[in-house]
Amino acid sequence: MLVENAVAFVSGANRGVGARFVKSLLERGARKVYATARDTRMIVAHDPRIVPVTLDITDPDQVEQAALLAPDVTLLINNAGINRLERVIRARDGDAARDEMDVNYFGTLRMCRAFEPALIANGGAIVNMLSVLARITLPGMGSLCASKAASLRMTEGMRAEMAAHHVRVLAILPGAIDTDMSRDFPPPKLPVSEVVDAVFNALDGGPDEVYVGEMAIGVAAGLAVDRQALQLQFASYL
Repeated sequence: MLVENAVAFVSGANRGVGARFVKSLLERGARKVYATARDTRMIVAHDPRIVPVTLDITDPDQVEQAALLAPDVTLLINNAGINRLERVIRARDGDAARDEMDVNYFGTLRMCRAFEPALIANGGAIVNMLSVLARITLPGMGSLCASKAASLRMTEGMRAEMAAHHVRVLAILPGAIDTDMSRDFPPPKLPVSEVVDAVFNALDGGPDEVYVGEMAIGVAAGLAVDRQALQLQFASYL
């Protein structure tokens, strides 16, 4: 689909990749951009096409209200996500895995369900921002990897369901991005602009499953050749 004249809804739009999505959507001629955050004071509405929306995707009432507010959406970008930087067993925070699943899996699923009627009526696409860690486990972020893996399986199922309605569902699987969320991950890291550009390229006739950056492309290739060897390699990153 073309971004020009699109009506986009971007979760987690207050910083990092989400903020870049808003900027790039406007530059590419989007007609309207609903930009969301838990606190809309963190969103700078520098363009009349930006509509700030208060949204916590773990709150069913707020998600329902957001969908009612934006019935004209043609592009849903599920960018909101969290990383508690926790292991699976010896976690310092016993609630980390639940929090990550609440946001990264259940929150994303809730958004897709809420906006399904609008997207079917208007046509368009869903973009789920995941991570290459949906395909391989980095033990130091083990609970995050589990939530992203669940989101990838969910995205695949959603893609199959929405195909009959001609609504595309994209899974974006980048390597480490240069944002606050990946602050503890060693370089090199992807510039946010590279990730956002990859999404727009995919929307303009690219694949539905997008690996962004050398790390992500290398992981996908390694899994295809010898999954066990790559898992053993990643197992050392505690």
